[in-house]
Amino acid sequence: MSDLQVALMIVGGLVIGCVLAYNRVQESRFRKRAEASLGGDRGDALLEPVVRGRTSRIEPHLQAGGAEPDSASAGRVEPFGLPASSTLERAGDEDSPIDFSIDVTCEQPLQRPALQQLLEALDGLGRRAHVMASLADGIWVSLASAPASVNHMRVALQLADRRGHVTEGDLSAFQGLVIQWAEGVGATVQVPDLGPYSQAAKELDRFCAEVDVLVGLNVVAASGDPFSGTKVRSCAEAAGFRLENGIFWLEDAQGDGLFSLENQQGDAFDPDRLRTAAIDGVTLLLDVPRLEQGLKIFDQMLDTGRQLAIALGGTLVDDNRTPVTEAGLEQIRTQLRKIYAAMELRGIRAGSHVALRLFS
Repeated sequence: MSDLQVALMIVGGLVIGCVLAYNRVQESRFRKRAEASLGGDRGDALLEPVVRGRTSRIEPHLQAGGAEPDSASAGRVEPFGLPASSTLERAGDEDSPIDFSIDVTCEQPLQRPALQQLLEALDGLGRRAHVMASLADGIWVSLASAPASVNHMRVALQLADRRGHVTEGDLSAFQGLVIQWAEGVGATVQVPDLGPYSQAAKELDRFCAEVDVLVGLNVVAASGDPFSGTKVRSCAEAAGFRLENGIFWLEDAQGDGLFSLENQQGDAFDPDRLRTAAIDGVTLLLDVPRLEQGLKIFDQMLDTGRQLAIALGGTLVDDNRTPVTEAGLEQIRTQLRKIYAAMELRGIRAGSHVALRLFS
């Protein structure tokens, strides 16, 4: 082998080595850019808690949440509500102001298999559909609380909730489903005219958007001196709050939620992360239409906010970080009175089981 061939082989080996090295460097750079653009390890989405978003709130002004009520598809997206009551009892001659109801009667008592068939057919409608059974004393109860067999029922579709209102197509499909089931089990139905209910659903949703309000007060730390997570938790628990699903809840003696305490930054309060967390501020939130004694509870929330501000060494402020004033607080109370009066006039008492269903 000549010296020229040896030299060419050496040069060729060097070129191949350089190409391999270059490719390795480029691959490493590409991997780093990809990891950076994807944000690194994102964890398991099925294992991590999801925190639902919320709309603007009153601090200390009142703002009604809601989307365009005339749009069937643009439902209202509202803040966290307190857990809805499962009790659905009312007098037999009282019509619900928020439902399209179909009366079902049968000479022979309907047994559980037939009733289960109806519930399965309604399952796709979610919480908007419910079935009431008539007891001998004229009281209506949810089907789950009824005897094993019933002769008289009301199958209802709720006209609106915080997702928006039902459409005429929804009402028609619901009516057809119930009629088809009733024919299959030998029952008779009394179906009201669909026409007025489509418009009633829109009007109900419009009304809800006007009174569906959240009151908020903030306790913020001094700039550059955030609260420690452990201190926030200890102060919250000392005030009577209970941590559940990333939010602190204050409950009454019956276990019903009154108002919540949330991270002003929007992050959930994770028990493990609270040990090392630095928190710029916390927010007290009150869901107005779901509380019967809203004015009294607002004053309770205000007192709690002031106590937390002292305990944490923070300041009670509105969303503009302006300290709350008595004039601003009285403005809230005045507007709350108007909301509760409007709900009473509509026949939907705040905190009632109808209100809890409607604002859920």
